[in-house]
Amino acid sequence: MRLTPSRIVYAFLSVTVFLLVLKSLHTITNGWTHSSIPMEEIEQRMSRRLKQVAETCVKYNIQPNSINIADYSIPHPPAPQYSVLYYLHPRKKAVYCPIYKAASTSMLHWLLAMKNIDGESEMKKGHRQISQVARQQFPSIDYPAAAELMKESKKWMVVRHPFERILSAYRDKLENSTIHREDGTLHFYEKYGRKIVAKYRGKSSKEQNDGERIEPTFQEFVAYLINTDLTLYADDHWIPYYLFCTPCLIDYDVIIQFETLQEDVQLLLNLLGESSGPLRKHSTTVGRSKTELIKSYYSQLDRETILKLYEKYKIDFELFGYSIDGYYLST
Repeated sequence: MRLTPSRIVYAFLSVTVFLLVLKSLHTITNGWTHSSIPMEEIEQRMSRRLKQVAETCVKYNIQPNSINIADYSIPHPPAPQYSVLYYLHPRKKAVYCPIYKAASTSMLHWLLAMKNIDGESEMKKGHRQISQVARQQFPSIDYPAAAELMKESKKWMVVRHPFERILSAYRDKLENSTIHREDGTLHFYEKYGRKIVAKYRGKSSKEQNDGERIEPTFQEFVAYLINTDLTLYADDHWIPYYLFCTPCLIDYDVIIQFETLQEDVQLLLNLLGESSGPLRKHSTTVGRSKTELIKSYYSQLDRETILKLYEKYKIDFELFGYSIDGYYLST
């Protein structure tokens, strides 16, 4: 067969496409794209992150071996909440603490996939939440067995900017009780929304008088958070990280952050000896960037309110290096 110029070009393009596809298959595992950042750099960043957590805990005098919790500078659980953790034992010595509204859905689906269980199918069968399906497969372990298992296990949690999580919880659970009822929006309205409106909405409120809105506004939800003692009464979707996953009492090996999610998951996979990670959930927000979304809600709050909200979650900001900068949007 004669090699004409057109045939040569075609062959070159075919080989190029093949190599690109091969590279794509190599760098994408189970929906997770591998980062080009060197692992050494990722490990160094994680080391700095864990150091900041440790230093913040020392600042507030919260130590795992403290005999008297009265020495704590802030209200804090005396021990980890062993019942909220997911133990991969005996398949793998690993422990995950789920922060809801911080990639918990993806993480729980991933844990189930490790046991060859399709989380979506199981949810549909019993009309259950993913946390219920996962808990059935990974039952909680009580003290002292849990404490012993923790000593020999790799441990991780996932966090995101506290204000982003608060907004995500509001939009997903309280903003509209008529949609996503399969995710419990009606339950949240009955348990929280109705009471928030009754307490924080004035009788002259336009929404109330016109019957346009029965759910709490974002301002009303924030007022509720500010005026509630979150150490005693807080839903899992907006409880502060330090109260739920107690990073001052648990020596986590990996603390994943949303902002570096892709790289941090790679580190976790290496640590656990896994080849595939959790599938990323794409945002369902259409036509609006994250910045625009944040601005549209937080611009409704004045500076004083934002500072009060910050004070409620101040420990989380300090533990994980988040900043309030950029949230004074109404001033």
